[in-house]
Amino acid sequence: MRKRIADFYLACLSNERGKVPSLFRSLFFILSQFYFLAIEVRWLIYRLKLAPQTRMACTVISVGNITWGGTGKTPAVTIIANRLREVGKRVTVLSRGYGRKKKDRKSDILVVCNGKKLLASSDEAGDEPYLLSKTLAGIPIIVGKNRIKSGKYAIDRFGTQVLVLDDGFQYWPLKRDLDIVTLDCSNPYGNGYLIPRGSLREPISHLSRADIFLLTRTDLVSRNDLDSLIGELETLNPNCVILESIHSPRYLKSAFSGEKKGLDFVNGKKVVAFSSIGNPYSFEKTLEGLGAKIVKNFRFPDHHNYVRSDLRKIEATCKTDIEGPEAIAVTTEKDGVRLETVVSPEADRHLWEIWILKVELEIVQGKEKWLEKIESYL
Repeated sequence: MRKRIADFYLACLSNERGKVPSLFRSLFFILSQFYFLAIEVRWLIYRLKLAPQTRMACTVISVGNITWGGTGKTPAVTIIANRLREVGKRVTVLSRGYGRKKKDRKSDILVVCNGKKLLASSDEAGDEPYLLSKTLAGIPIIVGKNRIKSGKYAIDRFGTQVLVLDDGFQYWPLKRDLDIVTLDCSNPYGNGYLIPRGSLREPISHLSRADIFLLTRTDLVSRNDLDSLIGELETLNPNCVILESIHSPRYLKSAFSGEKKGLDFVNGKKVVAFSSIGNPYSFEKTLEGLGAKIVKNFRFPDHHNYVRSDLRKIEATCKTDIEGPEAIAVTTEKDGVRLETVVSPEADRHLWEIWILKVELEIVQGKEKWLEKIESYL
């Protein structure tokens, strides 16, 4: 049911023809005008200092975006936190924990990882904080809606010197030293409309608040389109540092055994790709770039909680719904987190194998400026 509603909503946003989608688009546009007014009033209140902004007793770096959906925030948080740890800083990552199950939201503050071991499941923490906990060695991860409380807890408990906010661009109650905004070059502003008519969380003009623009998936657009986007951002925010990055695939990992294979493993193979991320198209394009022959795409709603019936559908496609040799199932690292309870040794297996594509953010232009800017605030 949730998937059907999500599919209908996305169809409306993508200008699907028909009286019903057109009617809903008109309704969404009207609602987006009220959303615009609410955002502008709220931001004006903070600009005029009518509402307080709390400054923490440490450096605060925010990594956020201006649209909902996957723009590369989590990989960006990973490389920033790792870099800060490498230069000797005590770092803690704060996340709201979007996608947590309601029954697991009893505590205002949840320590997902204390820097030494995992203390919460993906259901309790949310998929992104849980994934960060598995990839960031020696760095505490804390989930909590109120990141002022979470930040003070991190300073008291872990002696934190730098707080990294995962998805913090719209969290105005907390004063930041550095605002980093990730923009997916393949779809930087969504359809150009505010929520709910589009995916913009703020007007594009609010990008003038950013200190760094981290452009992701620059390899998925032409150089002319990329230069055009850079020109727009420089006009909007002349003093901002602009970086270019790509999502670089590293290897494939078995969801069952943990076995790793090189990227050539998918070259020439039939692949059933499935994901529940904000931008499934970039994941699919990456697979195609590795030589995979995608025979079917399963696109679930963002932060989808997988059940066994989902895997049965994927398995049926891999084994019986295509001609010729059996296909292999490949998904993303975030989806791999959400699959853990379904494909664990204790659960009944449906697919013989699921492969997880490991991808890392790689800065290809402006790395020196990036490091210099971040370290200047330490």
